Amino acid sequence: MPKNLAELAHAALTAKAERATAAIQVTATWPGIGAGPVVADICVRDDLGFVLLLHRRRDGQAAEELYFSTRRDDGSWAAADHLSGGALGIDPTDDRDVVGVLRGRPLAPFGESETELFTGRPQADEGYERLCFHEVLVGPEVGRLDVERASSGSDTDPSRFHKAPTCGVALFALFPGERLTVRPIVENVGPPGAPGQAYELTYSDDGPEADRGVRPADLG
Repeated sequence: MPKNLAELAHAALTAKAERATAAIQVTATWPGIGAGPVVADICVRDDLGFVLLLHRRRDGQAAEELYFSTRRDDGSWAAADHLSGGALGIDPTDDRDVVGVLRGRPLAPFGESETELFTGRPQADEGYERLCFHEVLVGPEVGRLDVERASSGSDTDPSRFHKAPTCGVALFALFPGERLTVRPIVENVGPPGAPGQAYELTYSDDGPEADRGVRPADLG
C-alpha cells in the first residue's frame, strides 16, 4: 500500500505501464474517497505522466491533487511531484453529487489550469512549454469517452483514442495548439452506444494571453 499521495501517483503510472494499455486507466482501488485516496484518472503525454487523485481532507471536504512524473530511458517512472490541488465543491466519486451537478447532461466542464514543464519537444522554447489541464465531470451512465485530437502543428500521437471513466472525473493534458473533441458514449443505461453532447477542449498560447476553454462541440 502506498504510504502517501506521491507514492500512490507513482504506483498508478507504474501499473499503467505494466499493463501496456495506453487508452485504459488504472481502476480505482477504493469505492469512494471515504475509504482512502482514489486514482481518478491518468493522462500520459509522450514521456510525461499525470495522475489526478481524489481524497478527503481532515476537515471533511473532498479534494483533488494533480501529480506528474517523467519517464526514464528504461521505461520506468521517476518519483512523482505535486503540481496543484485544492478543495472541491462535490465528491466526484459520489453518483448523487455528480448527477446533481450535471442535471441530465452526460458530462460537463469541471476545472482547468496550466503550468510550465520541461517537455523536450523540438517546438518547445529551450525544452519548456506551458501545458493546459482540463477536467471533465462524467455522469455514471457514461461507459466510455471517445476523443479526437487535432493540432495546429505536427503531432505523432494517435488522432483518436478512448477513455473508460472509473469515477466521476476525467483528466486531459493539452500541449499548445491542441484541440480535443470529447464525446460521451452512454453504455450503462438506455440504448447502448448512444452518444451524448460532445465538448471541445482547446488550448493556444499564441499572443500575450493564452486562449483555453471548454465549449459544446459543433459536429455539424
